This record gives sequence, C-alpha cells and structure tokens, in this order.
Amino acid sequence: MNRILFAAGGTAGHIEPAWAVSQIWQQRFPGDELAFLGTKSGLEVDLIPNRGGKLFLIPKVVAPRKLDLELIVFPFRIIKSIFQTISIVRNFDLLVGFGGYVSASAYLAAFVLRKPIVIHEQNAKVGLANRLGARFAKSVAVAYPSTAKDLKGAKVVGNPLRDSIVTAALNAESDWQSARQSAKERLQVSGPLTLVIGGSSGSKAINHVISDGNFDSCTVIHAVGKANELPKGNDKYRPVPYIEDMATALLAADLVISRSGAIAVTEFAALGKYALFIPLPIGNGEQELNAKELVAAHKAELISQREFTTAWLEANLQRLLNQGSPSAYGTILNSAEQIAECIKEVLI
Repeated sequence: MNRILFAAGGTAGHIEPAWAVSQIWQQRFPGDELAFLGTKSGLEVDLIPNRGGKLFLIPKVVAPRKLDLELIVFPFRIIKSIFQTISIVRNFDLLVGFGGYVSASAYLAAFVLRKPIVIHEQNAKVGLANRLGARFAKSVAVAYPSTAKDLKGAKVVGNPLRDSIVTAALNAESDWQSARQSAKERLQVSGPLTLVIGGSSGSKAINHVISDGNFDSCTVIHAVGKANELPKGNDKYRPVPYIEDMATALLAADLVISRSGAIAVTEFAALGKYALFIPLPIGNGEQELNAKELVAAHKAELISQREFTTAWLEANLQRLLNQGSPSAYGTILNSAEQIAECIKEVLI
C-alpha cells in the first residue's frame, strides 16, 4: 500500500486538479491511502472533507512583496511551518504538489525527509512554490508548452479537469446544440445566458460591475463568492454564492465573464465557451498569459479590471453574446491520467 499526500490549497484552481488526479489514482489503486495538505483559510477546508477526503492543515505563510516588518518575520514563519509540515509528510511515501501557498512548505519538508516529489504547474507562468519544488522533484508536469521551457525535463500534459467537465465534454461531442439546450432546461433558462464567475472566492470588483448593471437582454447567473454579500436578484439576475454544478452552467451559458485562472480557462475551452477575461491585477501576470492562446484563437477577449465598467459591459454585452463558440477548443481531456502515470513511474 502506498501513502500519497497531495499539497493543494487556497483556491479551486489548485484543489480541483489535485482532486481529479486523486480520484483517478483511487480508481486504479483503491487500497492506497490518500490525503490532502492545506490551510484553514482556503476552500479546501470545505471542499475536501465534504467530498470524503482526508485533510491536514498547516499555517499559511505568504512571501512578502515589499520591504517591511513582514519580511523580517517571514523566515521564522516559514521555518515553523516547515517543521509542522515535516510531522505530516514523514508519514507518506510521496508528495504530489500543485503549487500555491501550501506547497512551498511541503516541498521543503519532503526534501528534508528525502521523500519523492511530483509537481504539476497549472499556469502559463511558473509560480514561486513550483519553481522551488522543481529543484527537488522526481517528475514535473505542466499545462502549457511555454512553461515547459522554464522547468527542465517537464512533461506537457494539460490541466486536470474535474470528472463532471470531462464527462460533459465527451457526451456533448456528438451534438453540442442539444447538449447546450438540455443544460438550459435544467437551469430553467430560456434565451441567452451570461455566466459570471469572479474566481472560486469571488471578486468584489467584478461583483460591483455586475450588480450595478441593467442586462435585460439575457439571463445572468452570477457566482459572487461564499464570503461576499449576496445581492438582491430577480427573474433575469440570479446571484448565487458558488456554482456547484459548473459543467451544466458552462454548457448552458452563451458567454462567460471571469478571471483567467488556469483551470477556468481550460474548462471554458473544453466546453467551447466564449469568454471575457478580466485578469487578476495582482500576482506575477500569469492570468493574462493563461488566456493568451484562447484570445489569439478568437475564442475569448481580455479587458483590464480598470477598463471593465458597468457602462462598458452594457455597451458590449450583445456583441459578446453573439460570439458564442459551438464546440470545444483543443483541450487535453486525459491530463489527470497522465499525471497519475507520472506518480506511478516515481513510485515504481
């Protein structure tokens, strides 16, 4: 029996691909023990236990981006986090990391314990944690060919998608129009549908633009984020905290307005959604790069958060709705299986 620890926390963009890989592995090797590593401030606190997964928690340590007191205390916090993580990682045979805050401590703990590491990088630009972990990893997988150039020996596998998205894409292949109409009926939507997603935690900036607008030309389903206040809805405007059945929502939508996290971009491509991307204005610029391929293929548009206003959206919404893509765009649907093979090769 193998014991495998998945380091993936913070946002759905890290959690969902890790969960997809874990499910593939569990199907192949039901006797193995799997667990997840996260922090108490991430979505994993709800998502993993609610799905029946085992979750260990460590302190969240964020690298300071400017010279202040946080920079002085950061080394002490990371050392404390590593020691706590060592006590967890020592009980496993392999660490599989998907980047994010939780992964840096996990990679260093695994290195100290001489535990093998497998890494997957979801974004078009390598994050700091995965850049660190790749130095020690036995196997590195990436979603984008451009990223493979930055990580020696990396294998391009695409982004793992949740099973519901893969199943929806495969089932829709023979008749996309019927699949979309069936999804609209399940959501009780007639006519055009715009789906608004501000990332797995929601976006206050996007929320303000949408809730202040008048979009009578279509139905709007708006995921505001579980931590954000739910606006008042009506027949045409349906605010929700979080979309659980994303496959149905994406199939039904004629347009998606969203951040351009790596998993979101991949899911939209898999289900042929025309998207308006508003990249997160902080970070290392990976969100703009994630959307670059879809934009170049005329399957999406980019607009900055500063330019994305209620007036702009009201003036451009109908044009965007008319761009709808009829089918999927060049998505690798067996990414989770390929990462499972990387894990198998390392364990063997």
